[in-house]
Amino acid sequence: MIKEIAKLLMDAMAVGLPGRSAQVRMAPSLRPPGESHFDGSSFKPSGVLILLFPGRDGVSTIFIERSKQGPHGGQVSLPGGKQEPGDADLVHTAIRESVEEIGIDRNELNIIGKLTPLYVPHSNYCIQPIIAWTEREPVFRINHDEVEELVVVSIDQLFRPENRKTMVLNQNGTEITAPFYDASGHCVWGATAMIISELEDIFTSCISE
Repeated sequence: MIKEIAKLLMDAMAVGLPGRSAQVRMAPSLRPPGESHFDGSSFKPSGVLILLFPGRDGVSTIFIERSKQGPHGGQVSLPGGKQEPGDADLVHTAIRESVEEIGIDRNELNIIGKLTPLYVPHSNYCIQPIIAWTEREPVFRINHDEVEELVVVSIDQLFRPENRKTMVLNQNGTEITAPFYDASGHCVWGATAMIISELEDIFTSCISE
């Protein structure tokens, strides 16, 4: 089943990506609607991994809750991080960081492709999402210096309409409305939710065909 879904995703992505219109659907209310703040000459490139694998409840993926001691303490995100000088490309970055954070075997990964890059004005990072799959559920070895908890959720559960919710946050005295995915009780919002929103569009198009 996982192989068939990977093939459907690859074929759909080859035709074209949903892009920015899918991303902004899950954007917080104060996030700039366009990319007017994007400075192509000075952004910091990073890569994150969307890992698909056969789980107990069907095709599943993972998020990580960042260590509470780190710079992004407590945030729920995709495994990955900033590009280092020795990285051949951002696929290498996403895999290297994921191996460091959750201990997966890089030799088991099959790359499906890349989603639309997402620029984050607040941090000046440009995030390149990479989708990969494995034939079996990986053995995860969490690096507790960086990761507090591993969040495993089936794609079917993640993309149920009732698990797409909205919350109100206070940032620097300003209230913002933030859409989020409820991933087994964890809030996936911000840049990560925007990335996953594009994945949802692609999955939906595959299922409807």
